[in-house]
Amino acid sequence: MGGITTLATAALPLANSVADTVDRVSGASASTRREEAAARQQQEAAARQQQEAAARQQQEAAARQQETAARQQQEAEARKYAYQAEQQRLQWQREDELRRQDQELQRRKEEQARIEAQQARIEAEQQRVREMDWLAQSQNLAVQQLRTGQAATLAEKEGDARTRLAQASAAAQADERRRVDALRRTGARTRAALGSNGVSAADGSGEAILLGVVKDGAAERAEAEGADRLKREAIQQEVDGVRRRNLLEQAQLAERQRLEFMSRFY
Repeated sequence: MGGITTLATAALPLANSVADTVDRVSGASASTRREEAAARQQQEAAARQQQEAAARQQQEAAARQQETAARQQQEAEARKYAYQAEQQRLQWQREDELRRQDQELQRRKEEQARIEAQQARIEAEQQRVREMDWLAQSQNLAVQQLRTGQAATLAEKEGDARTRLAQASAAAQADERRRVDALRRTGARTRAALGSNGVSAADGSGEAILLGVVKDGAAERAEAEGADRLKREAIQQEVDGVRRRNLLEQAQLAERQRLEFMSRFY
């Protein structure tokens, strides 16, 4: 509209100039005036056409400006949307990268934790094996010490038993010699007594007496042998008792060690 007003203002001097010209020739003839009026009308019509053309040009220019402005606005908005979309894409890309980095960091942490846990298990197992070896060595040493002490006790007991058995054997042999000597003396006295009484040892009565003497000697020998056997069995039982006690102590120690081992490592 500002352009149209400018064109109209520019056309007014032309119209005024035409009016002045008409006034100066007002004395001319009517035909001249009509011609002039017609000319003036044509001039006015031409001025209006020029004004209308100028107005149309301004309108077209304004329309083109509006269209250009609208296109530029659309392009600006398109660029804005494209920029925003690019920024959003970059933001998503950064977020994806951050998530990937977080996941990678978490994976590394988990891997490190797994490695540390595995190393801890290995070290714990190695420590457990060392403790097991130490306990086994300690237990083996205790068993060796027990067996060494038992062997010494048993050897001492067996030595004492051998001494006592030898003494019993010597005493039994001495008793046997005394009995034989006594039996011989008794037999000789009995034969002498029978002979002094006129009884022959070959007679039935004399033989019976001698047989009684022999039987008494055999009974005494059997009694002495029984006592000696009982004495020997008692000595052997003492030795066997030491052996049984040793085995029992070994079994009890083994059971205690087994329970200790199980309670500490299982």
